[in-house]
Amino acid sequence: MSRWLKITLKIGGLILGLFLVAWIVLAAYVYTHKKEILTAITTQLNEDLSGKLTIDRMEPSLIRGFPGISVALEDVLLRDSLWSVHKHDLLKAKNVYVAINAFSILSGSIKISDIELKNAEIYLLTDSTGLRNTEIFKKKSASDDKGGLSKKISRVNLKDVKFTIDDQQKHKLFKFSIINFKGRINQKIGGWEGNLKSLTQVDFFAFNLKRGSFLKGKLLELDLDMKYTDKTGQLAIPMQEIMIDKDDLLIGGNLNFSSDNKEYLIEIQAPSILFKDAKSLLSSHIISKLQPYDVKKPLEVHAYLSGKFKQGGDPLIKVNFKANNNILSTRGETITDCSFTGIYTNEWKKGLPRKDPNSMIAFYNLAGNFYDIPFKADSIQITDLRNPVFTGKFKSNFQLEKLNKIFGGNTFEFTAGTADLNLVYKAPFNQLDTGRRYIYGTVNVDKGAAAYNPRNLLFKDIKMLMNFKGEDLFLENLKVKSGTTSLAMEAVLKNFSNFYYTDPQKILIDWKIKSPNVNLNEFLAFLGKRKRGSNAKGKRFTGNLDKMLEQASMVMEIEVDRLVYKNFQGKDLRSNITLKQSGILINRMSIKQGGGSMNINGNIDQSGKVNRFNVNSRINNVNVQNLFHAFENFGQDAITDKNLRGTFFGNASVSGSMLPTGKIVPRSLIGKVSFDIRNGSLVNFEPMYKIGNFAFPNRDFSNITFMNLKNTLSISRDKVNIPPMEIRSSVLNIYLSGVYSFGKGTDIGMLIPLRNPRRDELITDADEKRERSLKGIVLNLRAVDGEDGKVKIRLGKKSDKAEE
Repeated sequence: MSRWLKITLKIGGLILGLFLVAWIVLAAYVYTHKKEILTAITTQLNEDLSGKLTIDRMEPSLIRGFPGISVALEDVLLRDSLWSVHKHDLLKAKNVYVAINAFSILSGSIKISDIELKNAEIYLLTDSTGLRNTEIFKKKSASDDKGGLSKKISRVNLKDVKFTIDDQQKHKLFKFSIINFKGRINQKIGGWEGNLKSLTQVDFFAFNLKRGSFLKGKLLELDLDMKYTDKTGQLAIPMQEIMIDKDDLLIGGNLNFSSDNKEYLIEIQAPSILFKDAKSLLSSHIISKLQPYDVKKPLEVHAYLSGKFKQGGDPLIKVNFKANNNILSTRGETITDCSFTGIYTNEWKKGLPRKDPNSMIAFYNLAGNFYDIPFKADSIQITDLRNPVFTGKFKSNFQLEKLNKIFGGNTFEFTAGTADLNLVYKAPFNQLDTGRRYIYGTVNVDKGAAAYNPRNLLFKDIKMLMNFKGEDLFLENLKVKSGTTSLAMEAVLKNFSNFYYTDPQKILIDWKIKSPNVNLNEFLAFLGKRKRGSNAKGKRFTGNLDKMLEQASMVMEIEVDRLVYKNFQGKDLRSNITLKQSGILINRMSIKQGGGSMNINGNIDQSGKVNRFNVNSRINNVNVQNLFHAFENFGQDAITDKNLRGTFFGNASVSGSMLPTGKIVPRSLIGKVSFDIRNGSLVNFEPMYKIGNFAFPNRDFSNITFMNLKNTLSISRDKVNIPPMEIRSSVLNIYLSGVYSFGKGTDIGMLIPLRNPRRDELITDADEKRERSLKGIVLNLRAVDGEDGKVKIRLGKKSDKAEE
């Protein structure tokens, strides 16, 4: 061993020995002067206090403080003068460990450098009147401050400490369960620098008790550096990493404690955090507003909280977030491949209270796919979170087939076409809210093809401009083909945007329809009940559309150049028809047919298994043969279009039942028909032809002409009651009355003078002509049902029952 090494070891040993001797002397002094030291510690702790501090006992803790000197204080209690009122101890600690500057013991002026609290409760209270238990700490002017306790203590450690700040005046509450806390302060000229390490559970963190707690139940792991400047009163915390539960975040901020500007700003950054985890950091009130939303993949979040210490109410909260290729869900619907930036703030309009009505959630530059339909939204805002209002501007261009995933084949099933959408939508966010809704913009549909499944109809060459103007919808330049029918239409849906969501059956659709040719045979499905489809994936959207199409009323102003229905062919149709959930109302209808015109009004009730109808018609100057052919001989085969010639004038008021196929239900007709056939003829009518062959072989019964034929028939079920009428024809004068049946029960009595009518052609007086015609032989004949179901002519008068 070298000489110098020996000398060094000896000197070191000597110093260590002296230190140990000094430490033992100090330890002995502490043990022998416990009372004096306790008094000195209590005195120093009371330097900055104006309340009552009690310490039950003190014991040296030499090993714990080695190489310094420390003492253990037990059952430390600190109360303010109003404790008897609020019953909250400012400090209640089972164990307090105090590190003492060793040289201060020798000087007789004990100085505390470190404090550790264990198994303690700290409760800072401000009652509803503004009184604080922290008033126990004396306020000193700068001239009086000679370095109090706060400037002497350089380290503070806490273990198992409950820390509460209860501001009953401003309705704030902060509660922490501190598992471990280590704070270090280095005094500098003009301030201090410090570091704190902590593992703490947040029990409650509420700036406003009514709004709930931020970070509730979260475990915080901190290692923060900070700097305090005396001149500005500002505590600066640079951005540093912390851990909240399992999420790594960055936190920083500035807290200003100066007398004229007590403000704070806390900044939190999360480069990648799940929405559910980020949401859980917020207050329960904010969480409830975000409840309808979910984002599957991590977000980038940047949050700010700022306010003033001396002001009540909520701090300003601003949360920026960003997503890229994410999945956004809200109210059961999902947007995929979703990218956006967004913001939440509780001060949408500056200067107004930071409450729900002034809160906003906004999305900007949003792009995504909704049911594989690509769309963009420059901005979406949800304002007034008490009664949320949704405002969004949307653009999209897509193939119509992509709508099938929304409709699910339930209403429309598209097979071709494109849509170009550019809309602004403003409405209550809650679909059940009955507030006003507004839509502005257009949807342009081109080259579309679709099946309308509830009516089994196919449409092609669909072209349309949907023009939304606030609450109203205008369908412009709508062109469509179905079968051989081409339609050009326009429609107005007043108050569409409101009734569509709240009460679709109240929507009134005003249609204007024009067509060069309409084949009603291709639209017979409208006579039946509308089919209901199965639930679609997008039922929330299609459900209201189904209700509107099924329940809304439609007023249709129709102009058709040519109309075809079975045997009926007409032209220049002009009609006003109302379609309701319960059926069809023909307000007015006029059409040219058979050289004349028809005017019709009535209704079809579609509420039952068959369609009940009531029809009133007026027919003028119509070729009777065409008329009977067009209406399939009105459901009878006694006299058909092959037997009749002439011009028909008439009125009818008839009710009955119709099958969904358009056929009349047998035995369902009831009503009256008045007719006037002018310049008529009965051609090859077999019953009359037989009479001629039997009784008048020299007269031409194959073509019986008559100038005028009038009567009013009553129809009841399957029977037609024929009041007494006179038929003056070219071969016979016939006086008849009775009942004609479409089934069984025909009994028509005919009084037929055998006198040739041509002999009386020159007589102009009607009474004289009738009297002359009844002279001579008069036959009484009956038209009754035969065994083969056909009408037979027999001799004899009709029965009295038939008369009735």
